[in-house]
Amino acid sequence: MDYNETYPLVSILIPTYNRPEYFRLALNSALAQTYPNIEIIIGDDSTDNKTQKLIEETYLPLYENLTYIRNQPALGQFENSLMLFDQAKGEYINFLMDDDLFYPEKIQKMMNFFIADKNEELTLVTSFRKFIDKEGIDLAGGPLNMKIYETDKIVSGIDLGNHILTSCHNYIGEPTTALFRKKTLTIPFGTLDGRIYNCSVDLATWIYLLSKGNAAYIAEPLSCFRLHAGQQYHTKLVEGVEDLTHLVTTSKKYGFLQYKQDRQQSLQKVFNWIINALMHQYHQAGEKGKVERLEQCLQVVQKELDLISF
Repeated sequence: MDYNETYPLVSILIPTYNRPEYFRLALNSALAQTYPNIEIIIGDDSTDNKTQKLIEETYLPLYENLTYIRNQPALGQFENSLMLFDQAKGEYINFLMDDDLFYPEKIQKMMNFFIADKNEELTLVTSFRKFIDKEGIDLAGGPLNMKIYETDKIVSGIDLGNHILTSCHNYIGEPTTALFRKKTLTIPFGTLDGRIYNCSVDLATWIYLLSKGNAAYIAEPLSCFRLHAGQQYHTKLVEGVEDLTHLVTTSKKYGFLQYKQDRQQSLQKVFNWIINALMHQYHQAGEKGKVERLEQCLQVVQKELDLISF
């Protein structure tokens, strides 16, 4: 049997920006994968040459499967991710954010599901992941990091998507967490229904992929999501609410929330998110523009809820 049939090529894509120390740890975790057929592509948006120097002096001379791209000028996180996706030669894609980590057997254990999937019914494989702090120390589990299932399981993409949408919780995880089949993603990563997401780029893509087939869940942790002060989501509350509003109000056309009760539950969750965000803005004397954007989301969701009640 052909080597590439036995071990299809997996592309690990690492967008990075001014985090050479975290990036080095992330890259090392990609290079430590036990799966034998991997390419690693790095898109560097940094404003200095620290990451470039690290790559060119320490890694490029040693690893033939490593491609380094210095973006000049910088592309921005969204365009950088799209560029990496376009550069990927692998049949399968796994993003690795430059402050996260892979466990050594992550790709192998996930690819085992795809290799066994002869009818190509799977669109993505995800797993439980651990949260770590800025020093790499494990953080206690909590409501943001719960197991979906206690054992490995293959589930309907529609069922899992409905579970995500009715709870407004990303049970699949961040871009680092999931491995997916490249050809299934026929729209740009981080978009849904023609809209570019500004915060929940992962959820936009997961919902699209879940609409196309099944998902596999691995109950053991296979990656680490690092929480630290430098992450953008700390300052993207309004963008996150706008993304969530669009996600829930758009998802029906992708086969989700077909039952009135599910749709109502999902919309009510978003409604509560918006109210909490507005209260936060009022308390912080937030910018008028942000308050208006949240009020627009509230109007959209309220209109949907009113339609359901008739």
